[in-house]
Amino acid sequence: MNQSDIINKLNTIYPDLNLVECEDQFCSCDATNDKYIVEIKIRDKEYDGWIIERDKFNANVDKSVDERKQFIYLTEYNGKIMTWNINKLALAGYDFKWENRPMPKTTEFDNTNQITKAVGYLYEKDAKIHKEKE
Repeated sequence: MNQSDIINKLNTIYPDLNLVECEDQFCSCDATNDKYIVEIKIRDKEYDGWIIERDKFNANVDKSVDERKQFIYLTEYNGKIMTWNINKLALAGYDFKWENRPMPKTTEFDNTNQITKAVGYLYEKDAKIHKEKE
């Protein structure tokens, strides 16, 4: 599944969502509508917890406050779509377990140089799982 597929699937599950992919490749989020900004991560390996980068967290929380929207972090793995409302979690005092850890500079295969990134963790038990309506 690619980013467009995920957006289309969510718009099918929730017909009033009207989520639109961001056209600016340098935007801090990947999709938006009148209520949400959404960062989408597509993973080919399962984790629990799923990583959220502190820089993206800060940029998207700031953007969501400025635009009066909610910041949704979305992870897709093997067809399963999981989301976390970061604004609500942060306001509730969620423990992201922030830490600095060595990671690849980018997820692109041509740049596997390691750098230290500040990251937190989101757990599937705290996620909303999105499924086709039955």
